[in-house]
Amino acid sequence: MLARCFLPFLAMQCVMHLQADTREVVRIRSDGHATVFAQYRQGGKLRIENVDGDSSRPSVTISNPERGVTYILDLSSRKYVEVSGHIDWIRPLAEWIARPPHVRESGKRVNIYYEVIDTGEREQFFGRTARHLLLRERHVAEPGACEHTHEIDKDGWYLPWPTSGKTQISYRLVSYAGFAGYICHDTVVKHGDSRPPGFAVRETTGLTTLEVLEFSDEPLHKRLFEVPSGFRKVDRLAGYSPVNWSAYLEMEWSELERAVESWFE
Repeated sequence: MLARCFLPFLAMQCVMHLQADTREVVRIRSDGHATVFAQYRQGGKLRIENVDGDSSRPSVTISNPERGVTYILDLSSRKYVEVSGHIDWIRPLAEWIARPPHVRESGKRVNIYYEVIDTGEREQFFGRTARHLLLRERHVAEPGACEHTHEIDKDGWYLPWPTSGKTQISYRLVSYAGFAGYICHDTVVKHGDSRPPGFAVRETTGLTTLEVLEFSDEPLHKRLFEVPSGFRKVDRLAGYSPVNWSAYLEMEWSELERAVESWFE
């Protein structure tokens, strides 16, 4: 476990990628704010549509890792920009990580306990039966460990993973670096199954609630992952900042993961 020394630097998380074609409309509420977006996946390709949220400008982000390119579309002006290669900050960051930095072994242990409580409640979502589960994750750190003792509780409804296509779990490392220029590393012992219990259609963690409003695993047309006809390519979109950067991160994160993993080989 890599834990905070001074200042959070990089966070990775466990994400389940659905390899089958999927379409989701998701609403995220957090601390009084709500954002709604549609997300389409086809293999490694990703399309994110800003449906409603803090930004009033309708936008689409399309990521095509096979081509190594991301398109950002402004639907109002029918203009788009194309970003190829690596995001400016990603490559230098990966190179810095791979050097590697100084790693301080705390010599202390952190026990992580995973517990899934089935409430017995069932509800239909999108023609499928979801289970109401309570997920508890307790991190118990020895005195002097980098990480502190804390608990993460989730309350949600979970569907079985889609049977069509394959699923792939990407474990993203939680890490911290700071002004001291080193990484603090604990020995982690896991107790129980840390894998997600299914596809979350409604899940509350603290002040944040994720809710899937629509879901489909029907085949998607490949045109969804192309720039539509009638859009004009420009060098920049004036006054525009992408609403959702996950498309960029999906393309580039594998390089970061390989760099971080090299620390402990």
